[in-house]
Amino acid sequence: MGHRFLIVVAILALTCTAFGQTATLTHTSTVNSGMTFPSRLAADGGGGIYVTETPTGSVLQYNAAGTLVGTFAVAEGPAGIGVHPSNGNIYVSRLDGAVGIYNAAFVEQALFDPTPFAFVAPGDIAVHPTTGDVYVVDGGANQVFVFDGGTELLTGMWGLEGQGMGELQTNLAIAIDPATDYVLVGDTDNFRVQVFDTAGIFQFKFGYRTA
Repeated sequence: MGHRFLIVVAILALTCTAFGQTATLTHTSTVNSGMTFPSRLAADGGGGIYVTETPTGSVLQYNAAGTLVGTFAVAEGPAGIGVHPSNGNIYVSRLDGAVGIYNAAFVEQALFDPTPFAFVAPGDIAVHPTTGDVYVVDGGANQVFVFDGGTELLTGMWGLEGQGMGELQTNLAIAIDPATDYVLVGDTDNFRVQVFDTAGIFQFKFGYRTA
C-alpha cells in the first residue's frame, strides 16, 4: 500500500507543478534489495511493485514490505512495464521493439499488434486504473499507442514529430492522473510535459528548457 501511495503522490505532484511552484515529497522508505540498474516500475495491484532492469534483462517483483519475492528473465530486454488492474496481465515493452503480454508467472501470452502502424522503440507504459486500457509511449516514433484493456486490440494512436502543441520529440515517460483522467506524456527533447485527455486531445503543457 505504501508504494502505491508514493506513486500516486508523485503523479499528482507532477500534475500540480507549474512556474513558481514547488512540491515537497517526504521520504518514507527505500527499496533496493537485489537491484542493480532499476529502469521502470509499476504497482502490482497488491501493494507491491515490479521493477524492470534493462541491462540485466530481468524484472524484479517486491511485496508491500519491500522484500524481493521474484526475479523473472526477459531475454529481449525489458524497458517499460504495466499491470492490468483486474485480469493481472503484465505488459512489458522490450528492446526488440515489441510489447509482450505476460501472466503472473511471466510466461509470454502474446504480443501487442500495432497494425496498421509499427513500433520503433516502445518504452514507458501506463495502464488506466479503471478501464485497463494500455498506453505505450514510443520515443522512436514520437507517438503514443493505446490498446483496449479487454481485447488487447489497438484502439488509438496519436503523436507527430515536432515542437508544436500535441507534437512530440522523443517522448519517454507516461502516467495517468486518476483524479482528472488526464494522460501526462514526458516530451523529453521538447523539455516539457504535455497533457492529453484519454482520446489524445491536447489539453495543456508545462515545463521549459533551463540550460
